[in-house]
Amino acid sequence: MTGVRVRPARVADRPAVESLQRFVSHPSPDLLDAWPAVGTLLVAVDAADRPVGYLLGVGAHLTELAVSPDHRREGRATALVEAFADACRSDADAAGAADAADATDPPLTLLVHPENDDARACYEALGFRRDARVPDAFDGDDGLRLVLD
Repeated sequence: MTGVRVRPARVADRPAVESLQRFVSHPSPDLLDAWPAVGTLLVAVDAADRPVGYLLGVGAHLTELAVSPDHRREGRATALVEAFADACRSDADAAGAADAADATDPPLTLLVHPENDDARACYEALGFRRDARVPDAFDGDDGLRLVLD
């Protein structure tokens, strides 16, 4: 992923992230509002340090991932998921384990709408596998729970 830069979001990135949120099929504006207190917000930035993609997660659950159509197929989604996985591992390490040999990385999870073929293809290419069908996950529609071990 040469040239793809991911960093923690800053408060000043908020308008750009809100604009990118329109590319999410079922966005969570309330969760974005609560981000500093409850979640991880990472941004993929262009050469001028402007957000062109973002990932919002809570714990090891990826809640939203979006990349501007002008910057897709550049490895940005992959870089965001890898940075999120690294952050989750760091959080698990910081929480401490009685024995480092017993420590395991938490699996990443997400919900995707069954008809969101592009998102499902992206996640499957990143190594996520289908784990379960979740009833009524999206405004009355079922969701698919995907896991990355």
